[in-house]
Amino acid sequence: MTEIKYSAALTGEPFLFYESRQVARLKLSGRNQQQIREEIKSQNLFQYATEKSLAKRINAVQKRVDTLDETLLRFLAEKPSATAKIINLYAIMQTNKLMLDFIIEIIGDKFEQGNLVLEKRDLNEFFVAKREQQENIARWSDETIAKLKRVLPRIIFEAGILADRNTGTLQRLTLDKDVEKYFREHGEIEFLKAVGTIV
Repeated sequence: MTEIKYSAALTGEPFLFYESRQVARLKLSGRNQQQIREEIKSQNLFQYATEKSLAKRINAVQKRVDTLDETLLRFLAEKPSATAKIINLYAIMQTNKLMLDFIIEIIGDKFEQGNLVLEKRDLNEFFVAKREQQENIARWSDETIAKLKRVLPRIIFEAGILADRNTGTLQRLTLDKDVEKYFREHGEIEFLKAVGTIV
C-alpha cells in the first residue's frame, strides 16, 4: 500500500459508496476528471439537496477512485453492492492512513484473535496510541477525535464488517472469488486478513 498521511478528513468525507460508484462508472466510460465534475454538478448525480459540500465530496471521491486500477474500478462500478462496498473501503484505506491503521491494527487484530466484538475501549486505546505516536494527531481537538470515534465504526458498518453497531459485533467478509483472487495476486494479503477473509 502506498505511503499516505494522517488526516481527520473522514469527519466530512464518510463512506460515500453511492458517490464512489457513480464516479467509477463515469471514469470507466472514458470521461476525464473535469468532465466527471461537471456532469455530477449539472445532473446532480449525487442527489444532494444543496451544493454546500459537493465540491469537497467530489474531490474526496475522485481521490479515492484514482487509487484503483481498471479491474478494481470495474468491481466498484459493476459488482453487487456488498462486494463493491469492500472495494470502496479499500479505496478509503489507500487515501486515509487513519482508516488504514484502524482496519489493520484494530479490526485485523480482532479477527486474528477471534475476538469479534469492537468495544469503545478499542477506539479509545487506538486514539490514545495515535496521539502519542503522531504529532499532528496530538494536535487534533477532542471534538475531532470524538467525531472520528463515531465515523470509523460507521464506515466499517457500511462496508459490512460491523454487523451490529449497538453490540459491536464484527463479521468476517466472504469475498467474491474474482475479488479475492485479485487481492491475492496483487499481494494484498494484509488487506484480506484485515477484513477477516484469511484466518
